[in-house]
Amino acid sequence: MLPMFTCRPPFPRTEPSAPPHRFCRDFLTALTAAAALVASVPRVWSQEPDAPAATAASELSLADRESRLAERFDRLELLAERLAELSSSTQPRRARVLRELVARSRDRDLAGDFDQIIAALEGESYSAAMQQQAAVQSELAQLLELLLQEDRDSQIESDRKRIGAYLKELKLIIRMQRGVKGRTDGGDDAEKLAGDQQRIEQKAGQLGGDIQKSDGSQSKDGQPSSGQSGEGAEPGDSDKQAQDSSDSPTPQEQEQSGDQQDGDQPEESAQSGDKPSGDQQSGEGQQNQSPSDQQSPGQQSQGQQSQGQQSQGQQSQGGGQSSPSQSPPQQNQSPADKAVERIRQAQQRMQQAQERLEKSQREGAVEEQEQALQELEQAKAELERILRQLREEELERTLVLLEARLRKMLEAQIEVYEQTKKLDAATEAPVHEREIAAARLSRSEQQIIRDAERALILLREDGTSVAFPEAIEQARGDMEMIADRLTRLQTSLITQGLEEDVIASLEESLAAMQRALQELREQQARGGQQQPGGGEPGEQPLVARIAELRMIRSLQARVNGQTRRYGALIEGELAFDAEIRAILDELALRQQRIFQAAHDLDTDENR
Repeated sequence: MLPMFTCRPPFPRTEPSAPPHRFCRDFLTALTAAAALVASVPRVWSQEPDAPAATAASELSLADRESRLAERFDRLELLAERLAELSSSTQPRRARVLRELVARSRDRDLAGDFDQIIAALEGESYSAAMQQQAAVQSELAQLLELLLQEDRDSQIESDRKRIGAYLKELKLIIRMQRGVKGRTDGGDDAEKLAGDQQRIEQKAGQLGGDIQKSDGSQSKDGQPSSGQSGEGAEPGDSDKQAQDSSDSPTPQEQEQSGDQQDGDQPEESAQSGDKPSGDQQSGEGQQNQSPSDQQSPGQQSQGQQSQGQQSQGQQSQGGGQSSPSQSPPQQNQSPADKAVERIRQAQQRMQQAQERLEKSQREGAVEEQEQALQELEQAKAELERILRQLREEELERTLVLLEARLRKMLEAQIEVYEQTKKLDAATEAPVHEREIAAARLSRSEQQIIRDAERALILLREDGTSVAFPEAIEQARGDMEMIADRLTRLQTSLITQGLEEDVIASLEESLAAMQRALQELREQQARGGQQQPGGGEPGEQPLVARIAELRMIRSLQARVNGQTRRYGALIEGELAFDAEIRAILDELALRQQRIFQAAHDLDTDENR
């Protein structure tokens, strides 16, 4: 029996004051449901002949079900337009995605496709209906992918804010640790220094726990890796872990307990080193190594082994220090896990420094504090690496969208330019026909203007470029003049000159975006090594400074060319024609904006 299709609203009626994220969630859910329903119809058609075919008279036919599905999709389009309008001021990126969704749906005439399917079903042409149904299903899947793209943009922004907060906290810990180290070197009170060192160690433990909880992964044995608060941990668990770490037996206490054992204990420890038990393994991710490689940070040979060490030849902690690079995090770890591991190793150094300060061993404490600083700097580098990766992903998405938008605008503008020249040369054609053709070209120019506004939204949301938004802004101003002149059937050399300027501007912008995208992908292939002068981690500009300078030079050259062009139309030294005077006033404003863009680029106002 065919499944019943009940037509009910895909989302509850919502008042205009409802939050935009609720609309977006409902819309995404409804679009997913529509795609699922469309995909289920071919399966109904392909049922076996012996399937129950008798249906109740009250059930809807396939054509009626398709008609109601089309009505639901129409309501989805209306909801998308409403949500785009509500979120345009507060969430311009979401509004852009929704407008793009509605425009793509109407450009591809999905409503007409639904009508064709309904007509085929009413005529019992199931083969044609199934073919059209597959096409609609593919289009709905693409619209769904477009909506999910907005979610990824929001996720990248959220990740950047979170990692940036971690990095800020880590920089504070590094400054505090440097201060304690300087005071230790300067001979400050050892007891007070020990207390300050303990507080910094606890602060580092809390940060490591927070990073592990939000961005880290669990160890291979299924247990939370060191510094990670396990699943279901309370928000304050990282503080508790930091406090517990200061109360646990230190390597020096283990060494002292090892000295109190009988003479057979070292031999047992050596034997256990061939096959260390799970309790004896270090949480630093170390593996059995040759005697020359087994020394870990903070460990030194004192002529005897401590109880619970992994292998013979591994040296007890305390005394001299080895380089932290001898025990790096595993290569297959994520940057977040590596940062947590470095912070944990820094904690161990801080604990040892605290113990030495309690024993008034300043020289050894300073060495431990220096090693802790090195570990913290390594953790900082890993967090900066995460920020760079997120920024590179964001840049690639923005550059790809801009490249596609500019290419579409350029192709459309070239077509308008060619048609304008033909229309200007067709002087013998009837005026009415020329007016109709000019009005058609004006509408095409208006569409290019709308595309330019969408490109401007992308550039302003990024906020790292000054010359390219100005270039698109000036090109849009020329487009508005072109559209107005075409409406009045003015296809003279002035209109054609404006179109040539717009084409030149779009070509330069498109080439710059393509070059920036290529450089970004080459940088990613090199492992994310940022070019010199790229700014702070996670703040890489959309385009390089040299590209900004090239665009400013092009803008200035364009203003100079337009000044000469309109100057040739003026008889004498003053312009009396109202249209020419308006154009010259606009050129003066553009000159001022070019100066401001050059000033902002020189003073890094956009960074």
